[in-house]
Amino acid sequence: MTETVYKPAQAFKPLYRRQHRYYAYHGGRGGGKSWGVADYILLAGTLGVERVLCCREVQKSIRESVKRLLDDRIAALGLGGFYTSLETEIRGKNGTLINFTGLLGHTADSIKSFEGATITWIEEAHSVCQRSLDVLIPTVIRTERPQIIFTLNPDLPTDPVYADFVVAERPDCHVTQINYTENPHCPQALVDEAERMRVDDPAKYEHVWLGEPKLIAEGAIYRAELEQARAQGRICRVAYDPNLPVFTGWDLGILDPTAIWFAQVYGKEVRLIDYYEANGEPLAHYARILGERGYSYTGGRHFLPHDVAARDLSSGVSRQQTLADLGVIASIGARLGPEDRIEASRQLFRNVWIDAERCKRGLECLQNYRRAFNQQMGEFKADPVHDWSSHAADAFGELALAVRKMQAPASKVVNVPKLHRTTLR
Repeated sequence: MTETVYKPAQAFKPLYRRQHRYYAYHGGRGGGKSWGVADYILLAGTLGVERVLCCREVQKSIRESVKRLLDDRIAALGLGGFYTSLETEIRGKNGTLINFTGLLGHTADSIKSFEGATITWIEEAHSVCQRSLDVLIPTVIRTERPQIIFTLNPDLPTDPVYADFVVAERPDCHVTQINYTENPHCPQALVDEAERMRVDDPAKYEHVWLGEPKLIAEGAIYRAELEQARAQGRICRVAYDPNLPVFTGWDLGILDPTAIWFAQVYGKEVRLIDYYEANGEPLAHYARILGERGYSYTGGRHFLPHDVAARDLSSGVSRQQTLADLGVIASIGARLGPEDRIEASRQLFRNVWIDAERCKRGLECLQNYRRAFNQQMGEFKADPVHDWSSHAADAFGELALAVRKMQAPASKVVNVPKLHRTTLR
């Protein structure tokens, strides 16, 4: 009988050397990432006793796992005599065990059943949230030489795995980008489809087939406004003008982050020159930040949501009063719903210029402020998603609702040169 020697593709050889704790394989459709990792896991399980955990963010049934792929690769590699595939797990003759789970809903206690995993494969890792990583990783790194493998088609640059493992240049993470162009086994039908999209929709081609993350999330509320601002060169470098007062728009959090936009107005032109965000800090911290920025607020206002006037039940003092004692005089907004803020924000976008560097975090939030998608109905829900991106969006909305209060009469704006477009583009 002739023995077949398996030769892994160059991109997957580092897995077999096991010199790193983390391995991140990212790229577009058709790159063969899942096949390469599945083959490695199955072959590693024949060479030694491995305890393998295959997981993803959501797995409502075993059908949503990579078990079907592993079963197919067992047959393709001729390993049917070694592995026994049961309903919810795969067992090797030497004691190797492969399990499958969804991460969503697990707690630090419930995930303990997977302690001792020698190999952890996180498939579709772009959809894994930070909480899931915080629950999973401390559990699976307790073995002597744990190996954690991410495979992902990047969605957004802010996705936790992409930001923390692909982009961060960690010394303990081996990162490999692999696309259909590097996969000699990519079916010709996929290659043809990729080439059609490359001609018809280059931007979508870069995301779907080359694995470039999207700048703006699906369902993003301000997609059209942001795209227009970029096309018109209004997301650029915006200098602080000491001749103009600075206004701020806030979303004031308690357990959530507090977000602050810094703006200057000249005529109808609203210039967003800065953005700040923090979590778990006292009000004195934000008052100090205002001072450290070195901006002149004389003639400006600080616009905060209506709930800042509510009195604290324990002290009887409102946050408005606390800020006033710190030298921050709040102008309180009306009690309005999210759709009012969204509409006001859309109007503001028409005349806004945003500093790309100092407002980078705020821009990321605006790009990801979105409506949730209802899978059953096949449509986006009405209410915006309340997550890490919504605080900056709410602060932006507070500023938008107050824009008329920021526009000084023309007679009061003297000797202020209009910003040259060349300095903004």
